Amino acid sequence: FRISMMFMLKIVLIAGLFGAVACAPAVVRPLPQNVHRIAVLPTYQAGTVEARTGAESGPPVLQNMTVGDVLAQQARIRLAEKGFEVISPSAVKVATKDRVPTSPEMAAQILREANLDAMALYIEVRRWEPTPDSRGMKADGVIVALDAVMVDPKTGGVLWQVHRPSRPVPVYGVVL
Repeated sequence: FRISMMFMLKIVLIAGLFGAVACAPAVVRPLPQNVHRIAVLPTYQAGTVEARTGAESGPPVLQNMTVGDVLAQQARIRLAEKGFEVISPSAVKVATKDRVPTSPEMAAQILREANLDAMALYIEVRRWEPTPDSRGMKADGVIVALDAVMVDPKTGGVLWQVHRPSRPVPVYGVVL
């Protein structure tokens, strides 16, 4: 059977995401004590055009997920595991009218206008580039750079942030 090139690229990117998460530094400053409810906004990645359609009734199908979708989903899962109340993606989508913020300031503005009683988690993918092996047959890693910023929509102030510099991350598994 034949697998499309786009499907293979998505699998490589998702594998790279999991590799990036696994290789992330273990020490990240904890969120402030006053953060309880969090709205994970759609992930911004410059230069990508994402087709976002109506609210989804269940989890997205893996092959239709973008890198940003996977990052936002993983952020929601990890925050919920840590005991935070995370607003559902469908509620965020409706309240924010499916707008994608392009900066932490815009993330705060979107939540303020939506009247959501939650802190905004803004994620920006600055670089996501598969690194093919020497034969160009498969991706053996991905170069990742991203920022995650927690913003108080009432004040526009940054409560927490992580800046991940651009560096290669190995991909675990093989996709031909």
